[in-house]
Amino acid sequence: MSDSIRPSTHDSTERPGAMTDGSVMVSTGSRLHFGLLDTVDPFGGAGVMVDTPVTHVTVRAADCFSCDSPASDRIVPIIQRIVEIAGWKELPDCRVSVVRYPPSHSGLGSGTQLAMATAEAVCRFSNLELEPLHLAADVAMRGKRSAVGVHGYFRGGLIFEAAEETCRVNPLRHRVEVPSQWCVAVFRPAECRGHISGGVECDQFAKLSPADSAASNALREIVVEQILPAADAGDFDQFAESLQDYNAKSGTLFAAAQGGPYNGPEVTELVQRLLRRGARGVGQSSWGPGVFAWFETRQEAEAYCSDLDAETSVLAVTHARNHPRVITVRGQAH
Repeated sequence: MSDSIRPSTHDSTERPGAMTDGSVMVSTGSRLHFGLLDTVDPFGGAGVMVDTPVTHVTVRAADCFSCDSPASDRIVPIIQRIVEIAGWKELPDCRVSVVRYPPSHSGLGSGTQLAMATAEAVCRFSNLELEPLHLAADVAMRGKRSAVGVHGYFRGGLIFEAAEETCRVNPLRHRVEVPSQWCVAVFRPAECRGHISGGVECDQFAKLSPADSAASNALREIVVEQILPAADAGDFDQFAESLQDYNAKSGTLFAAAQGGPYNGPEVTELVQRLLRRGARGVGQSSWGPGVFAWFETRQEAEAYCSDLDAETSVLAVTHARNHPRVITVRGQAH
């Protein structure tokens, strides 16, 4: 991916071009993060896109710009960056609607998917073509710590991002598709302490010492030699075992901020409850409180979730998303 902007189809000094009678819809899934390779830049790590919860952003023609979303405080700055990059004098004449949006700060990567979907939908609507890296890093302002959600947005599947100090967004090193019959359930404690994001997240990272090379290399080996080959070969037992191992070891790098491999007593207890009940491939996504567990079939996942205690909430029962975001322009998917 390069940083260049392809020429737009309009004079950038005037009002942005638009499909005056059309609309652009972008639909993407959620991201589960399996863990980072290090606690300092450029981090590196692995994760997977899943079908649900869904983020769905629609941009339609309007007399002037408006945003129909409780997340307008996130969306408007994205549009303003598009205006600045394109050299427009005014905001585009459109209405941005967030039709569906997952719960924030749950380990689902919802912020990245919303930002990417909004940025791409508005650019498509306005006939402005940006390279993927430019769209992610300069418009959506995502991928600076982990690029799993960015690569997952464009590609889908199980993602392993390289740790490259010279890159603005870590490059995609490996991608494999996860067997379609495998199912993942995402849980969270019914009650848990405050989330970690924004300034709090930056403060937490500041407390951490860099991982030693042996620990980072061991994590890298688990991903490359165990998790990815197992998913590619459809070896569920190896996948679940190695993923659970990787997640716990990656979480241990953050023990000074989390109090252990998992973020706080509520999430730790949730992981233990799931394991006691026979769940496999269990891990915390990002900072949590979302916790995932993998099953060979949806039937197994639904049976497991049907008999949970009141202390456990189910966020999703879903499958890996092995395809990119879907863009629909005037009713035709691309």
